[in-house]
Amino acid sequence: MTNRKPIKSVFFLRCPSCGIGSLFKSKHSYELNKILDMHEHCEHCHEDFEVETGFYQGAMYMSYIITCALCLAILPIYYLFNNTREAFLDNAMYYLIACFAILIFTAPYVSQLSRAVWLKMHVKFFKSKTEENHH
Repeated sequence: MTNRKPIKSVFFLRCPSCGIGSLFKSKHSYELNKILDMHEHCEHCHEDFEVETGFYQGAMYMSYIITCALCLAILPIYYLFNNTREAFLDNAMYYLIACFAILIFTAPYVSQLSRAVWLKMHVKFFKSKTEENHH
């Protein structure tokens, strides 16, 4: 089954194969007691979400990349208000506070998004390897 909306399905935390089934049991990312509870498989196409034990430890790397991207996205806004070297350095604490606040606010979604990206990368890889072996 091919995915019609590959990027969109990742951001909406949907199945990497069909883009329809939900990855997580919680309705939104801010149900903190169920933040990492995932379905075992897609309710639409039955794609397996439990690849192997410890598979989602690699999602830590995705989380790091996403949080770095968030902090780098704030940098041009900070520079607009502090365009001289002195102001840029003197007000650096405001940038750090803004990064901290955004990272705390987005942490639940980023943790789920990192798992979705990690799974999407590997499902595509495993499917292409399986198709090569069948030919």
